Amino acid sequence: MIDFFQFYSPTRVVAGKPGLLGELAPELAPFAGLRAGIVTDPVLGAMAYFRSLEASLAAVGIAVGAVYRDVPQDSDVDVVHAVRDLFAANQCDLIIAVGGGSVIDTAKAVNIVMTHGGELRDYQGAHILTEPLLPLIAVPTTVGTGSEVTMAAVIADTQDKRKLTLLDHRLAPALAVLDPQVTFSLPQKLVAATAMDALTHALEAFIDLEHSPFSDMWAVAAADMIRDNLVKALQPEGFAEARTRLQWASTMAGIAFNHSMVGIVHAMAHALGGVAKVPHGVANSLMLTQGLRFNMEEVSERIADIGVRAGFVQEAPDARSTAQATIEAVAALRATVCRITGMAETLTQAGVRREQLPLLVERASEDGSLLYNPRLALEDDIRELFEGVMA
Repeated sequence: MIDFFQFYSPTRVVAGKPGLLGELAPELAPFAGLRAGIVTDPVLGAMAYFRSLEASLAAVGIAVGAVYRDVPQDSDVDVVHAVRDLFAANQCDLIIAVGGGSVIDTAKAVNIVMTHGGELRDYQGAHILTEPLLPLIAVPTTVGTGSEVTMAAVIADTQDKRKLTLLDHRLAPALAVLDPQVTFSLPQKLVAATAMDALTHALEAFIDLEHSPFSDMWAVAAADMIRDNLVKALQPEGFAEARTRLQWASTMAGIAFNHSMVGIVHAMAHALGGVAKVPHGVANSLMLTQGLRFNMEEVSERIADIGVRAGFVQEAPDARSTAQATIEAVAALRATVCRITGMAETLTQAGVRREQLPLLVERASEDGSLLYNPRLALEDDIRELFEGVMA
């Protein structure tokens, strides 16, 4: 029996047919008269849909004060401070993020240091912000992070080779815009990596300690939609509907883990990103089945439940057998995705060196995601999990 839970999703989500960004003026009306600072990357900033967004902004009198186009794949503290300086110099009072998780998390972190001052490292932790933030609009362009609806941001600290985790309800964007057109030009491998990230969000949200009937609903729907559409979305043509559904599923999974959080898979993925610069979606893909197998000792019933409800397996005579079949089905999906795209299947293929393992274990052991994992993980456990996908 769950003693207590709460559910709150402050982000307004709007979704539509391809080309929604060019018809967004009615949804932008509440922000009319503000001066926008836009965060994106060099590729996305040159896309036609980016110009469509600028036209929608102009239609309601939102001036573009500055555009930062140089967010890297794994954004860091220095980038956040550079964007802060640019936006402050141009008197921006509205932040718009157009990009994947790195771009959206950068925008969230910029919002903190613009409104609260100081350095980003001062704000690592949970629920320590004291003042309102600027309104933030998120336009996710991948199918994985869910950052457009969450209260979390993760930023690399290259000096310390770790990921800073920032958690506060004020970080949730005011508006998330889902235009499926932005996914149509995504490289196949990026679709695969970000969708595996979203699947990890859904599965960990379902089995973690803070799950509730409300987060379960979103997690199951997301996992089912990803299972049914991921391989279709990787085909060379006819992928429009599948990528649209993956975009929806990413946001659903974001809503789920925003309430129940994530666990050991993300702790290890954060370490892989901070120490070895493995892209986050790839890192989650590498460690997902390892984390599920580790947690099966504690929550086989939960793993079995989502396996059946999300369509991965038929129910077996006992929960343990159903959970094992679920993990095998997830592993088979991952193997198919890796075969189609060439995505890394081992840590070595992802560029991780064996001499990095001690620091990986240390960083993962320190990660706050472990607080929500259903099974206690010691350093020896984490080392064994990394070793299991090293070769």
